[in-house]
Amino acid sequence: MAKPASLLEPRNLSIGADEFEAMVSAHEVHASGRRGGARAVPRGIVARDMRCDRRRLPKADFTGADLTGTTFVGADLSRTALYCATLSNCDLRGAQLVRADLRGATFAGANLTDAVLDDADMRKVVLCNVEPRKGLGRFSLAARLFGARLDRADMADAVAHSVDFSNCSLRGVRLRNANLENANFTDANLTGADLAGAHAPGAVFAGAILTGVDVSSLTLTPDQLAACVTDPGPEALARVPEIRRVLDQAERWIATAGREGDRARLDGLDLRPAGDVFRTRGLGGLSARGAVAIGLDFSGSELQGAIFDGADLRGVSFVGADLRGASFVDAKLAHALFTGADIGPLPTSDGAGRPTRFDGASLQGTGLDDAGELSTSH
Repeated sequence: MAKPASLLEPRNLSIGADEFEAMVSAHEVHASGRRGGARAVPRGIVARDMRCDRRRLPKADFTGADLTGTTFVGADLSRTALYCATLSNCDLRGAQLVRADLRGATFAGANLTDAVLDDADMRKVVLCNVEPRKGLGRFSLAARLFGARLDRADMADAVAHSVDFSNCSLRGVRLRNANLENANFTDANLTGADLAGAHAPGAVFAGAILTGVDVSSLTLTPDQLAACVTDPGPEALARVPEIRRVLDQAERWIATAGREGDRARLDGLDLRPAGDVFRTRGLGGLSARGAVAIGLDFSGSELQGAIFDGADLRGVSFVGADLRGASFVDAKLAHALFTGADIGPLPTSDGAGRPTRFDGASLQGTGLDDAGELSTSH
């Protein structure tokens, strides 16, 4: 089988939709391990305004390519080389870019909402338009990364002026010497992020998680930090034995059908110092309204009828948990894990069933839509 022309040596030429489709189809055959395909190596091509939604292009090589305006909604671009590629105005919503090589790539005006960029190499990436004006840079057309996941991505020297990182998961991200002026980090999870040398005047960090982060170089005011989630204080650390006792009593209450122990009430508490004590617990009816439980592990726990209204549950694991009839009204759930969790209705004596509620909850990166159903975009 002859290779499509776009798989030959780089030509720096424009290609049409038919040639682009042939290249993508051949790569999908190659990626599946079937015979007759070929890895896409379209370096330096110009392929603007193409359609590549939900296509599988792992480990393709688009080095230096101009893909302006192309749609990659839900596409698999993991480990793909996009070094110095132009992805301006591309639609990359929900795309998989895990471990992708994005060094020096340009994403001006691109939509990366809910994209996954874990461990991506994004050194010197340009996430906005930079236009010279009298020797200065003028920034416009910022990329949108609302709800994206960029855990451990290397974004050293990135140009991210006015970029929307709200509700992003940026755990362990490296933003050394990045230009973050006027960027929006509202409710973003920056746990363990490296911000050394970053330039961030005018950046917004309202509700951002800054645990384990040295923010001294960002010159944030006390008022700005007051709106952030920082490391647990002494009171929260001292409360761990009490939390353990409450959980033990709650399991006793469940085991004895209410004859002994008591229902767990942890409303308004910072539960983070308790670590993994919530895993595989019998905690039906737990009340944790307004609690701070960022990053905790509730996997395998029985949480039927639990109340998490207004709680901060960003990055929490509910993998395999029984959440029937639980309430997450107005909770922060961005990037929480619900794999294998039971979020169906809790049976009631009248036969109607008590639904699991997500009214007003933030669900970016969870795979759930606003009604608590599996989203068709994931």
